[in-house]
Amino acid sequence: MEPDEKLSSLATEVGGIVVAIHKKENDVIIKGDLIIELDHAVQDAKKDQIKSRIETQRIEINVAQLNLREQKINLANKQIELERLRNLLKEGAETKQNFDNLETETKIFQTNVEQLQARVLIANSQLQEIKQELKVSNKELQQYLVKALSDGQILTMNATKGAALSPNQSFADFIPKSKLVATCEIDELFAHKIKKGQKAIIRQIGSNKTIGSGIVIFTSSALKRKSLFSEKAGDQEDRRVREIKILLANQTKYLINSRIECVIQTSNK
Repeated sequence: MEPDEKLSSLATEVGGIVVAIHKKENDVIIKGDLIIELDHAVQDAKKDQIKSRIETQRIEINVAQLNLREQKINLANKQIELERLRNLLKEGAETKQNFDNLETETKIFQTNVEQLQARVLIANSQLQEIKQELKVSNKELQQYLVKALSDGQILTMNATKGAALSPNQSFADFIPKSKLVATCEIDELFAHKIKKGQKAIIRQIGSNKTIGSGIVIFTSSALKRKSLFSEKAGDQEDRRVREIKILLANQTKYLINSRIECVIQTSNK
């Protein structure tokens, strides 16, 4: 008896000390549930540091924007004054020297405005870079918070609080949420008679007692050596079998990994 989706071992991408175990054996979990937590104090500190840099950068941007606004106001005043002197110069009521001096001051203010505009752009660009660092930091932190990638159930939990886990080290066995099936082997003498859709009954090994039923949903396209019950006395080494899967009618009454016998109904009689 096994899920249609194969059992899988859960492992961590990074190594570390287990500081919390949020799920235990037999717990049903949904995608996104936190399973175990590795020590992430260093990652938290880095994240806080980056957040502080973001706030500092925002203050710098605000200061640069205020300076830019001030320079724009000064420039506008100089341009108005320059235009007034230009009209007076045409009427002969102002000297060329005074006009040239004010024109030079106006150009300086214009250059200052352009420099401050560039500074604001650079500061905003730096802010975006720091925000990207924060995203990377968040992703690194998530590696220490091991979450379920799909719905299912924890079969075994081997992690222990306070123990160290190495990268890619299995800490639990996970059963993905799927239909429960019986995986059976049919002797090669009868393998050609098996087809999808045929009815089947499930019995306890060595007993004629029927404990369930189902329908054949998978038939292997090739024969192979016995594997499920190869340790049974009297098996011939050269016998081959065809693997099949039976979708069980009752999904709740069986123990996973329990051994059973399958009887396939190959005719309508």
